[in-house]
Amino acid sequence: MGSVSVLVVDDAVMVRDRLVALLRDLPGVDVVGTAGDVPEGLAEARRLAPDAVVLDIRMPGGDGVMILKDIKARAPETVVVILTNYAGAVHRSRCLAASADHFLDKSADLDRLAEVFGGLAARASDHQSG
Repeated sequence: MGSVSVLVVDDAVMVRDRLVALLRDLPGVDVVGTAGDVPEGLAEARRLAPDAVVLDIRMPGGDGVMILKDIKARAPETVVVILTNYAGAVHRSRCLAASADHFLDKSADLDRLAEVFGGLAARASDHQSG
C-alpha cells in the first residue's frame, strides 16, 4: 500500500502535536517530520522532500509563504496545505497565488484535513497498485 509522507510546520506546539496525532491516525499517511519556525520549516522541507506539507502562515523567522514558494519552486508536485488562523481574503489570495493546493482555516476547517489527506493516501495507494 502506498503512503503519503507529510511534514507539519506550525509554531504552536499544541497545534503541531494535535495535527501530528490527527494525521498519524489516517491510513496511508506517514508524518515524517515537524518544524516550529520558518528556517526550520525550509530546512526540513528540503531535507525530507515530503509528498505533502501542512503549513501555517505566521511563524517566527519569516512567513510561511516563503516556505510555500520554496517548496513549489523545488518540487511543484508537493501538495501544500495552508492551515492558519489568518484565513482572510488577503492571505487566501496570496497563498493561492503562490500555488498552495489547499487553504484551510484552523478554527473552521480542521475536519477537512482528514478528507484532504485521506484522498491523497487513496491516490498514492491506487498509483502504487496500478
